[in-house]
Amino acid sequence: MGDAKRRKALGLMPTVYPFEVLLDREGELTPVSLPEGQVQRQQIIKALEHLPRGAYWDQMYRTDFVSAGMPEERLITREDVEKIPVPPRRRILGELAVWPAGNHQDEPGEIKVEGAENTWVKIRSRQHAFENQSWQQFSEPEDPAEMLGYLFQHPALQLEGDGVGRYSAEQSSDGSITWTPQPPEELKNALTTFVQRWHGETPEEWAEIHAERLEQDPDEIQTGEAQTDAAQTPNALKSGFELRQPAPLRSFFAPPFDFVGPFEVYPLAEEQAYSLDGGQTWQDYPVNEPEDDDGEFGDFTDVDTFTATIWADGRMDWPKDALDASLAPRLSADLQKYTGADDPQNWKSYTEGVLKSFYEIEDENQDLPQVQAIKINVPNDLYEDEDGGDSFEAQVIEDEISFDGETWHDLYEDLPDELMSASEEQ
Repeated sequence: MGDAKRRKALGLMPTVYPFEVLLDREGELTPVSLPEGQVQRQQIIKALEHLPRGAYWDQMYRTDFVSAGMPEERLITREDVEKIPVPPRRRILGELAVWPAGNHQDEPGEIKVEGAENTWVKIRSRQHAFENQSWQQFSEPEDPAEMLGYLFQHPALQLEGDGVGRYSAEQSSDGSITWTPQPPEELKNALTTFVQRWHGETPEEWAEIHAERLEQDPDEIQTGEAQTDAAQTPNALKSGFELRQPAPLRSFFAPPFDFVGPFEVYPLAEEQAYSLDGGQTWQDYPVNEPEDDDGEFGDFTDVDTFTATIWADGRMDWPKDALDASLAPRLSADLQKYTGADDPQNWKSYTEGVLKSFYEIEDENQDLPQVQAIKINVPNDLYEDEDGGDSFEAQVIEDEISFDGETWHDLYEDLPDELMSASEEQ
């Protein structure tokens, strides 16, 4: 008997209620198939309110589109990203799962049903469609590194949304909240709900979150082993937040903490404080400095590379001992395909894209000087992983350019004189 059958026989598996719904861009739900029970129907509908809608849906769809390697051109500006059409129709298939107490097994992507114990919504399929077209679905990447590789090809991934406003919320332990300044009326309820979750919705959560922000073990509070401030539950909290317009693409390094209405929410680390005397005096929570480690996605700069030089006419050069001679034809072909060298139109398109990306040139009509040569950093182990390695584009990175074939300009330094002159002539 398999594990799932054994757990079912022992009464340890959830009771499930399958469903299918349609959503439009704004998140308006049209039921196709829902459970007969009114309670289950409302739980599903409530949980699906957490799915992206409006500008958030646009952002998520376009990010999935890019991470699937679909764009045919490099995305540099917000306008480039917004040219990607977003389907207005969505089809969601899943199930409501009610687990026996203490037996829930976490699954990625599930949504906890608020106000219901041991109850989650699991989405099995997310499909999308344009008007009068069939349903489509992005395939799940077998290797997350490949997905990231596609994303990192596009400078637009670094773009942030414009700031909308900053607000400070002071909450007392009785639940009352005072805002400075007052947020717009249409956002106030949603922001208030967000702050309540941020500070903790129960006395236990309030104390636990306080201890965590002081980097104190919550269990030590219960045993009286905590430091003085952590051992006392604050009777007032104060937190600052920034609202921003959604970024064109969702960031994997500095994602928003949440969405409120159409805006991204970013808690301001330096504006988090607590009071033990009802707001008479305030103590700042410690601000954690970024850790100097590889992070979740590794250190992309810690790679041994060699430099390949490519000229507009197709000539190429790199240290002969950097690559096995048998791989030289393969590298030449990959670099020619990547840069368009020896093809004037493709070379012009590629090099202008590099200039616009690195120097943030947004004027589509600006005449740019012709690049005669470019230097590209190539990993030493580029061709060692033949089974599922990153794409060529995701592993190489531009380093220097030359407008005359002799004088070189670092792409990570100031604007070259040739580009400044071109800008002044416009």
